[in-house]
Amino acid sequence: MSETLYDRLGRKEGIDKLVNRIVDLHLQNEVVNPRYRALTDEETDHAREKTKEFLAAGSGGPVEYTGRSMIETHTGMNVSAAEFVAVVDDIMQAMKELEYPQPVCDEILGIAYSLKEEIVHR
Repeated sequence: MSETLYDRLGRKEGIDKLVNRIVDLHLQNEVVNPRYRALTDEETDHAREKTKEFLAAGSGGPVEYTGRSMIETHTGMNVSAAEFVAVVDDIMQAMKELEYPQPVCDEILGIAYSLKEEIVHR
């Protein structure tokens, strides 16, 4: 049986650490933190949990994603290309800090860019 991306990300524990670090970086990122500052703590926690669920399910884990689609989530937000790149940069920084191998980082980068049209300028 081949190893899934979920396995290569460290399963639930690894994904939890990764998403928590990504959200921390977003909160520090001048380009995207205004969107996060506008959220309540409860809304931020909800976004964090749905992101973990999305990543776990989408990477082959034993999880069902119960959130909205990327289009539903981002419609009306008018996310700019610069914001999208800032988010992807935060993801890559978190993965580097957590010492993921480059092939895993490249796979996540490819997935992120495959979602760009569902997120930017919606």
